[in-house]
Amino acid sequence: MKNTFLTFTLIISLALPSLQAQNSNIKMAKISGTVTDARGMPILKGHIFADSLITGIRTNKKGVYKLRIPIETNIISVYSEQHGLQSEVYNGQEEINLKFTKNNEILKKSDLLKFGYIFDKEVFLNIGRKNYADYTDIYQVIKQEFTGVIVNGNTIIVRGYIGGDQTPLFVVDGNYVSNIGNINPVELKSIKLLKGSDATLYGARGAPGVFIITTKK
Repeated sequence: MKNTFLTFTLIISLALPSLQAQNSNIKMAKISGTVTDARGMPILKGHIFADSLITGIRTNKKGVYKLRIPIETNIISVYSEQHGLQSEVYNGQEEINLKFTKNNEILKKSDLLKFGYIFDKEVFLNIGRKNYADYTDIYQVIKQEFTGVIVNGNTIIVRGYIGGDQTPLFVVDGNYVSNIGNINPVELKSIKLLKGSDATLYGARGAPGVFIITTKK
């Protein structure tokens, strides 16, 4: 296991500079998968890494993760305090399932830090970040950046939800808001959409979709 870990670490150390050197035009790819233990049971709250960068994405109760990564990524890894580290080579596939073995070496966060793993998710999030200042308003941002979303004036509907009120939930800097029209795209740090099972954390209010908006503070 230790030799395998060192091999992946060497690959990652070579790949990291190329990722950090990318500009805002970097191409991204969607990837998903399931993380399980040696018995095939799902791993909850496993930290997903793209090369040595923590992505901020963690596995859900079913062991499932979904995220977007730079297409130049070489290794997808998952870290669990109870199970250690497990990695797989990324070659453009849309699905990578990771399974821990019985003899997985248990590693502490401090061990990974020594090998160059970075636990600051902002480093990963800044890769390929778009310049939202190019948009006239936040509604144009949502219309252009998200597929499956209908934007008509200041009305937003996320396709796929069948119910009464189709107004999505807006969470701005951790607070629920009813109006996002006053947000200047220049102030945007990030914006993401949760829907379906990914939005269950917000209960019935999140059923029509949840926009998580973070502004520059």
